[in-house]
Amino acid sequence: MNTKYFKYALGEIILVVIGILIALSINNWSENRKERKFEKKMLAEIQLALENDIDYFNRCIARLERLDSSVEVMLTLIEQKATFVDSMYDQPNQRSYNLATGILYRYNPGPYEALKATGVDKIRNEVLRKELINLYDFEYPRHEEIVKYYDQDYKDQTDRFFAFQSPPFIENRNGERFILTKFPSDLLQKPEFLLLLDDIRARARLELNMFNNFIPEQNSVLKLLKKELEE
Repeated sequence: MNTKYFKYALGEIILVVIGILIALSINNWSENRKERKFEKKMLAEIQLALENDIDYFNRCIARLERLDSSVEVMLTLIEQKATFVDSMYDQPNQRSYNLATGILYRYNPGPYEALKATGVDKIRNEVLRKELINLYDFEYPRHEEIVKYYDQDYKDQTDRFFAFQSPPFIENRNGERFILTKFPSDLLQKPEFLLLLDDIRARARLELNMFNNFIPEQNSVLKLLKKELEE
């Protein structure tokens, strides 16, 4: 009797243990599924932010290339001993206008910071996790400081550029009044203008180099993100 009861009790215990293990397994599977869903949602938001950052940085490159090109045109005109008369606001597409080009450095770390606040260890892919930490906690801040360092002379260069303009004057056109300024005809012969062009070109090329070197790093992380989200 005791033997039968013991076997019966043991069987009941085993069934209970199996039931508990199955329940725990289902619960773990459900939790893992929810965590993976959350992880993918956050990674998708980081991906979108990174794509927008890359797009913005490419537009910065286009602006800096236009600035560098404008300097080269001016230097060519100087070599040709050309005369130069230009209305700054009459012809906004003139090369002279582009010499006042600057950039605003910005990027969106919001989605990464949101994930970081919940625990960056939620990123299961160790390689991706390390690359994101390096990009947002080191590379972005480092790149921002370097670009700001190169760009710290922008206001001074712009002030020097606009100082060459004549005082504003009013011009009537078909009954409408426009406030205009012009550059002197001997602008290209002024040594101080040549020095300004050299300074502007140096800033443009240093910043161009930084952006051109940084975007491949962004694209490398973006590739990892896309691969992870496909799995």
